Amino acid sequence: MSHSPLFGNLARAMRIAQFCDRNNISTSQGMEQIAAVESRIARWRLSRREFLALSAVSTLGAVAGNWDKAIAAPPIKSDVKVGIVGAGLAGLVCGNELKKNGIVATLYDASNRVGGRCFSMGGSFGGPVNFPNQVVERGGEFIDNLHKTMLGLAQQFGLTLEDVEKQPGEVFYYFNGQRYPESVVVDEYRNLVAAMRADLLKLSSAPTADNHTSADVALDNISLLEYLETRQAGSVVKAAISAAYMAEYGLELYEQSCLNFLLFIHADKRSKFKPFGVFSDERYHIVEGNEKIAQGLASQLPGQINLGMRLVKVRKNASSRIELTFANGAKTTSVAYDAVVLAIPFTVLRQVELDTNLELPVWKRQAISQLGYGTNAKMMLGFNRRPWVDLGSNGSSYSNLLNHQSTWESNPTKATSTNAVLTDYSSGKRGALLNPSKVQQEATRFLGDLELVYPGAKAAATRNGDSLRVHLEQWTSKEQTLGSYTCYKPGQFTSIAGNEGKPVGNLHFAGEHANSFYEWQGFMEGAALSGMQAASEILQDLKPQDSNS
Repeated sequence: MSHSPLFGNLARAMRIAQFCDRNNISTSQGMEQIAAVESRIARWRLSRREFLALSAVSTLGAVAGNWDKAIAAPPIKSDVKVGIVGAGLAGLVCGNELKKNGIVATLYDASNRVGGRCFSMGGSFGGPVNFPNQVVERGGEFIDNLHKTMLGLAQQFGLTLEDVEKQPGEVFYYFNGQRYPESVVVDEYRNLVAAMRADLLKLSSAPTADNHTSADVALDNISLLEYLETRQAGSVVKAAISAAYMAEYGLELYEQSCLNFLLFIHADKRSKFKPFGVFSDERYHIVEGNEKIAQGLASQLPGQINLGMRLVKVRKNASSRIELTFANGAKTTSVAYDAVVLAIPFTVLRQVELDTNLELPVWKRQAISQLGYGTNAKMMLGFNRRPWVDLGSNGSSYSNLLNHQSTWESNPTKATSTNAVLTDYSSGKRGALLNPSKVQQEATRFLGDLELVYPGAKAAATRNGDSLRVHLEQWTSKEQTLGSYTCYKPGQFTSIAGNEGKPVGNLHFAGEHANSFYEWQGFMEGAALSGMQAASEILQDLKPQDSNS
C-alpha cells in the first residue's frame, strides 16, 4: 500500500519485471499479457461493484461484524480515569473503544478541530480555497482495500467510497529532460534485481530493534541512495525509485534506510507485493471527505473532547498517576490520570517536558527523540480543463525536476471538463522548503515544470485575475505535527522499529508511528489500529483488578 498512487505504479512495474523474469519472456511480451489480464479484471470489477454495493458482505461485512461485537461486549465496571492526548484518528478510536467497555476517557488536542492529519477541504468542510463540487484532502487521502478498520468506519457512518485507482491513462515518467515509457523502467528494474538477489537472501523477514541479524544491521545502515549507486541501478529506474520513495516516505534518499526499499521488495504485509494475477491494489477516497470519519467518531464522544489544549509537561505524582499539564492561552491546567495515552507525533512530543520520574527506558526515549519523519507537502491546483487526459495520462507523473516531483488527480470521479484538481505531492528538501505564505509563487514555479511534463498545463490552470486557484498544506511547519509521517532513517529498523508503540507502565502510545511497519505504520489505518491497541492494553491492565473485586 502507498501514501500516493504513484508508489503503486512503481510497484506495478516491479511486478511486471518479476513476471517477465519468472516466465523468461521479454518486457513487451509480458506487458501485453498483463494488459489482457487487467482488461478481464476491469470487466469483472464493473459487474462486481453493483453486487458489493447491494450485499456489503464480502469486504466490509466481517469488519462491521467485528464492530458490532465490540459494541455488544459487556463493559468493564471500573472507575479508572484515562486521559488521551491527541484527538486525531488514533485518539478518537481509542476513546471510542474505551467507551464501549465502560470507560469514559477525556481527550485533549492542541488544535481547534478534531482529526489531526485527517483534514478535508471542500463540501461541508469549506476551507480557504473553493474547488467547485470537489472535496480534496489536505492530509491523509487514500484508503486501501486491506484497510478493514477504515472501510468499516466508512460503512458505519454511511460514507461513499470512490475507487480512484483505475482511472484511464498512463503514468508519465519525465527524467533528465525527456519522457520515458513504463517499459524502460521495467527493463532497468529487471537488471537491478539481479544485483539485489544476494542482499535479499541475507535479509531476515522482519527486522526490528528486538529481533535482527548482523546482516540486517549492515544493510539497515546503508542509505537508499548509496544502495542504488553501489548496485549500479540504471539512470531511469534510479530516478523512478528516487521519486517514488521520496514521495512514499518523505525524505531524501540519503536520509532513508535502504530497508525501506528492500523490505518492500521482500513482500511484507504493508506493501502487499503480490504475485502476478493480483494487480488490484484498490485505493478509495471518501467522496464526502475522509475527515467525516473523524467527525463521526467525535460525535460518539460528547463532552469528552477538549480543544485548544497544548501539552507542555508529563510527570508522575506521588501516587504513581500520570499528571498532564496543558497550556490554553495564558492559562495552565494540570490533571492526573490512572492511565494516559499519548496519541501525538513524536516530533511534537519532543517539545514536551517528560519528567525523569516517568522512568522512560533508553529505548523509548531514543524512539521519541530520533524516529524519522517525512517532510511531505501537498499543493492542490485547480484547472479549467484536464490537459493530462488530452495527452493520454491519468494525472499521475514522476520527474526529477526542481519544482515538480510527483502528481496525481484529486477526486477524479467528481472532476469535469471545466473543473479539475491536480495534487502536487512534494517531499525531501522541496517539501520542507515550500512556503505557505508565498503559495502563488510556489504554484507558479510548479506550473513552469509541470508544463514540461504536461504541455498545455500552464494555460489550463484556473485563475482569478492574476491569482491561481491553489492551496498548500505544509505539514512540517505545522506546530501540531512538525512533519508528515514516519520514515526510518539508516539504522532505525534495527534500533527503533517496534519500540514506538510499546507502553511504559500506565503510559501508552498511539498514532500512525505506534503501529508496526509490517502492518500499517504511516497510514490512517495504522493510526486507527494503534488506538485500538492502546485501549486493549488499558483494558488488559484492568482485568486482574476487576477479577479480585
